[in-house]
Amino acid sequence: MENGRRMKKILITGMNKNQTTKDFYLRQQLKVVPSHYSLIRCLEDMGYEVEQRLVKIGEDLSEYHRVICFLASPRQALQLAFYNGLWAIHATPKDNLVLAFDDWQTEDIFKGILSCKDKDSLLKEFTIGQNKMCDPDMSFELLEPHTQTLLDAVNYIGEKKAPMLLSVFMGGDLSKLVDYPEELLVGYNPNPYHRNRTPGNRGDIHIDEMEYMEQMMMPSVADDTVAPDDKVKCFNFASLVQGKTARWLKQQNAGSWDTKIFIYSQQNAISWDIEFFGSRKEKQRRLGEGDMCKVYAEQWGCLMPGYRHAGSGWWRARPLQLADAGSILIGEYEEMMLLYNDEELASVKAIDLVDLTIDGLALLASRQKEALLYTHPLDKELQQKELSVIL
Repeated sequence: MENGRRMKKILITGMNKNQTTKDFYLRQQLKVVPSHYSLIRCLEDMGYEVEQRLVKIGEDLSEYHRVICFLASPRQALQLAFYNGLWAIHATPKDNLVLAFDDWQTEDIFKGILSCKDKDSLLKEFTIGQNKMCDPDMSFELLEPHTQTLLDAVNYIGEKKAPMLLSVFMGGDLSKLVDYPEELLVGYNPNPYHRNRTPGNRGDIHIDEMEYMEQMMMPSVADDTVAPDDKVKCFNFASLVQGKTARWLKQQNAGSWDTKIFIYSQQNAISWDIEFFGSRKEKQRRLGEGDMCKVYAEQWGCLMPGYRHAGSGWWRARPLQLADAGSILIGEYEEMMLLYNDEELASVKAIDLVDLTIDGLALLASRQKEALLYTHPLDKELQQKELSVIL
């Protein structure tokens, strides 16, 4: 109760374990903080009672002011809550329903969901088995009586009538991200409320919420902050989908010798190595997000690959993490323009860093940080205003 009145309730749910479990990132190997973290804290600051949980088959959701349901493909090999998400869409009054994406691969997600066009394609043994990992009660016998209800929910997603919430840096072309009616797309920037990892506070699992907030209020003096003279002149490249980024890397004038890949400057005959992270296939190191932030602080350059949706503004935590680390981000031109709103900064290539002095590198890092925080300020009231559109 607040001021004698019952607080309005908002439910955040979805179609996999990460979407239906509050702070599930703490249980994951890489501990990547999702946009849900910021979404929940912002809504709570706006005066709402917020739950993030699994919806059970047969549950009534009419008590909620809004239900925000994140979408995921039933074809993904992960801990699904696909049928639970479909039931949430069915059980929510349509004026109270908001759909959402927390994955930029929106086209694949839509295709996966809409492939469930009949009973046989909907109630597949594989999908039920994956869903059982998230909801032990899940079974063919439980679902079969609700087949048409679940198919209706699939069709409703395909009709594209509900508002669609996207975590984005504002100013992008959202049509590059998702094929959806423009008037129903709602974007917000999670950065103001995000639990951003920094070199000095990497948000390890043993740090609870209160302790984290106390640390965030303290001066930013970190044990593992790296002085410019001590940073390594090399690039890091972290991606879990490197097969989709190889072309972009070639555009950065990357060369190779034996097993090493590097950026080479013919002008001064200098090269910077590229250290890769994330690929199991290539037996690369897979570091938690907190430890990656330490890498960002130790190395001057970070290569952030461009995807097909460059220019959409799709949100990533990495730009702010690089700014906090005092290091330099190299990315797709359209994406960099959205981040910095500066032609010169957006045009910087990996090869440009190789010829810079330490002072030149420090200046470029400082300019990037200043431009990012000016273009996308860490203003909580602004994030609240962006989210008020769906409320």
